[in-house]
Amino acid sequence: DDGKSAAPVQTLARRAQGRSIWGVLRGDVDNFSLRLRRVPNIEEHVPLSVLYKQFFAGELEVLCSLPEFWRKVSIIYSGGDDFAVYGAWDALIALAREIQRLFHRFTEENLKEYPGAEGKTISMAIALAPETHYPLAAVYKEAGRNLDLAKAADRDCIYLLGRILEWRHLNDAADLKDTVTRLVHDFRMSRQFLYQLRSFYRHESPGEPGGDVQRTWRFQRRFNRILSGTRDREFQKLRAHLVNELVGRKSAEVKLRPAGLVALEWARLVTEG
Repeated sequence: DDGKSAAPVQTLARRAQGRSIWGVLRGDVDNFSLRLRRVPNIEEHVPLSVLYKQFFAGELEVLCSLPEFWRKVSIIYSGGDDFAVYGAWDALIALAREIQRLFHRFTEENLKEYPGAEGKTISMAIALAPETHYPLAAVYKEAGRNLDLAKAADRDCIYLLGRILEWRHLNDAADLKDTVTRLVHDFRMSRQFLYQLRSFYRHESPGEPGGDVQRTWRFQRRFNRILSGTRDREFQKLRAHLVNELVGRKSAEVKLRPAGLVALEWARLVTEG
C-alpha cells in the first residue's frame, strides 16, 4: 500500500466502487503445453517459453502500477503461462479486460507464424470473497475452480459473477452495466428495478408454455411497467438501448442474452454502498 508492502484485503475492498468486496482473478493461457509440444525443435521451444514468461512478468507488473490499479490490486504470482491477482472487485474486472486485450495483441505480433489457435487465447476467472475477512487462500481456490469451469465449457472466455462469457460478451455486459447504472443514478430508478430486471431470467425461460409470441408480449408489458413514468428524451434513449441489449436488436422473440445477467449483477454491486 505504501509502495513497499501490499495492502490488506479489507483495505482493497473499501477502495472498490459501490459495494466493498475483494476477490481473486486467475488467468491461464489456453492449450499452452500443446503449443510448446508442437514447436519442432529446442531452439524454438526455449525462446517461445521465455516470451510468454516475459509477457506475464512485464505486462502484469506495468498494468498493476497504473493509477487505476496500483492502490486497488496486488499480484499473487505470475508464471510462464498463468497469473493470479487479488484486489477490489471492480478493479479485477477492468484488469482482466486489459490483460486479455494486451495478450491478444501479444499473440498477433509474436505467434503469427504459428498455425492453429493453441496458446493464442487466454481464459480467466474471478471469485469474490463472501465476506471481508474471508481467507485469501479459500478465495484463491474458488477462483481456480471457476477457471476450471470456464475452460471445461469453452476457451477464450471468463467466469464472472456466476456466468461464463466470451470476451466479446463481456464488452456487451460492460456497456449494459453502464446503461443500467445511469438509469439508477441519473434518473433515480430504485434499486428494486434491478431485481425486477433479474426476474426476467427466472420467468422467461425458453421452454415455458405459450410460445415465443406470448413470451415476447409478456416481456414487453413487464418491461414497460418497470420503466415508465417519464418522457425525458435521454431516459427513453437509455430505455430503448437497454431492451435491445437484453434481448438483441434483431431478435423477433425474447432470447435473453448471457451478458445480461452479468451486467445486472455488476450494476447491483456498483450501486450498493
